Amino acid sequence: LHAHSLILPLFHTSTEGCDGVLGSGSVIDKCGVCGGRENSCRKVTGSFQNVTVPLGYHKILDIPPGATFINITERRASPNYLAMRSGTGASVVNGRWAVDPPGEYQAGGTTFTYTRPRAQAEGEEEKGESLRAPGPTTTQLQLYSQYFNIPVSPLSYLFIVLFSSSLYLFPNVYLFPPPFLSFLICLYDNLFLSSLPGPLTVSVEDPPPAPPPISVPSFPSSSSTSVFSPPSSDRWTPERSRSRGSAPNRNARIPPRTDLPPDTQPPFVWRRGGLTECSASCGKGYQNRVILCINRHTDEEVPERKCDSAAKPGPEEEPCNTHPCPPFWEASSWSECSVSCGPGVQQRQLQCRQSFGNRSTMVHPQRCANLTPLESTQKCQLGLCSHWEVGSDWSTCSVDCGVGRRTRSVRCISDQGSVVNEKECNSRARPQGSEECNMGPCVTNWYFTDWSNTCSAQCGPGVQRREVLCLTRGGVREGGGGGDCVGEKPAEMKACNGGPCVPTTMWYSSPWTQCNVPCGNGTQRRDIICVQKMGNDFTVTPASQCAHLDKPAAVQECEMEECEPQWFTTEWSACSRSCGKGLQMREVRCLTPDKKHSHECDFNTKPEQEQICNTIPCSPQVTDENCRDRRHNCVMVVQARLCVYSYYKTACCASCTQSAQRAKRH
Repeated sequence: LHAHSLILPLFHTSTEGCDGVLGSGSVIDKCGVCGGRENSCRKVTGSFQNVTVPLGYHKILDIPPGATFINITERRASPNYLAMRSGTGASVVNGRWAVDPPGEYQAGGTTFTYTRPRAQAEGEEEKGESLRAPGPTTTQLQLYSQYFNIPVSPLSYLFIVLFSSSLYLFPNVYLFPPPFLSFLICLYDNLFLSSLPGPLTVSVEDPPPAPPPISVPSFPSSSSTSVFSPPSSDRWTPERSRSRGSAPNRNARIPPRTDLPPDTQPPFVWRRGGLTECSASCGKGYQNRVILCINRHTDEEVPERKCDSAAKPGPEEEPCNTHPCPPFWEASSWSECSVSCGPGVQQRQLQCRQSFGNRSTMVHPQRCANLTPLESTQKCQLGLCSHWEVGSDWSTCSVDCGVGRRTRSVRCISDQGSVVNEKECNSRARPQGSEECNMGPCVTNWYFTDWSNTCSAQCGPGVQRREVLCLTRGGVREGGGGGDCVGEKPAEMKACNGGPCVPTTMWYSSPWTQCNVPCGNGTQRRDIICVQKMGNDFTVTPASQCAHLDKPAAVQECEMEECEPQWFTTEWSACSRSCGKGLQMREVRCLTPDKKHSHECDFNTKPEQEQICNTIPCSPQVTDENCRDRRHNCVMVVQARLCVYSYYKTACCASCTQSAQRAKRH
């Protein structure tokens, strides 16, 4: 915002000055004084950097009574909205989450003009919202930003202070910058600066020699910049700003070149702004100086490309927050749980440390004595342990009397409810799966079954039987001879009579023979004879004695499993040689049960079709041409030792001669 934008006459005629005198030529200077020499006020500029806040309304500042030439403007458009309310809390513009239209709004005894962003010429950036009022205000007003989670850009601000006014901080007021928000407040009486939560740098420029200068505070940990330039007149020269004693001012602008004519000086100049936020809150950090490109005529920040890059000052770094950091507890990572299941304990190491510069050092624990101690142990449980579960009630005792045992089912159950190996459970805590049981003293006695229902003889005298045992009450047998039972052993047999015996004849059948075929359909046979029975004795009688009875069948059909194809062979042929290893041949065929050719036989069981024969070595040739074999079976003659007979010796002369020669060699 150009300083001369504040120098607005309250009214204008061609001849009357601001003092009401025609032809006086008096005008209101930039300090708001009619006929003034622009030396009755002081210009203060500043800026914010890197401020982040959540969604909602956030207070920017309180506008005090007596403020004039109020101009609050966003340097670039953003989705955020300016909002204002009176000191009593009544909404003036954009309150109660509503967005009011641009226009004029009455508040604090003056008229505020509210404008929205509008399109700029091609290549220019779109301006943000603004609130402007001529003032003076009669009551305190509160300015807010309605924030919508959009990153906040730097905030630059400027205001004019009359020498007759006092400058101080108002403790319960907050200042928060929406993106590129600047505000201009000219105060004729009292000036209230807000208490600022973000980093702030203040730069003060003095007028030419005039009233004694006032001291303006500079706030530490600044990330702000100075964006207001004085007019081209050399009357406005920068003054040093004091921070922590007499540190030199680095917020002064970079003076333009004076060796050029006023109209040829560059319109854009580099200016040193505030310092960035300190890199450390304690233990020595660093701040960097912000360098801005400024329009010399309008004091507005412009893109850096418009300034001469060769003339840009080098980076400046200053130490800050050199006081030692407070000690703190540092904890290592928790150890593993002391047990794999069930309640356990984790531990960690604690150290009292203190940061100096860019590193931390372990110090005596006494330095952390006033800090809330950290826990060095904590309970842990990775999961439930497997546990024992009794799966059934006790069984009945193993005996009816005396001491026996009873059992029950005991299982190891996982934390998922499934049965697992007993090794997963604590063996020391396992419930008993068996225990002794006492059924009282045992008493021995004779026990017996009922008599058999039939007599051993179908006719005539026989016997009936029963089983008699000496048992204890628990069921233990006490010896075969009576053991400890008291009294004589009851009888195991008694006589019976099947009635008079009458001879009867009947057919007697032997068991069936095996089926006469290994597969397919065949027959079975059995012997049928007529017998006469007298009591338990049987006598064979002629079949005519049973002629009146139906004779059982002696033959019946039988059916074996279905026949499969099988191998058939012929006889071996004669040996191809009488001596010296010959060869015999035969034919092998696969035939079905109905003697048809088949390929279904098992080739692993196929009989051999060839075999070696007459492996005996051949003797030297017989020299007598008349001595030769005249029969084809001379080999068998030799094997049967028939050569001793003259007939065979002549008929098988060669074979018999060779056999005789072999016998001589052995």
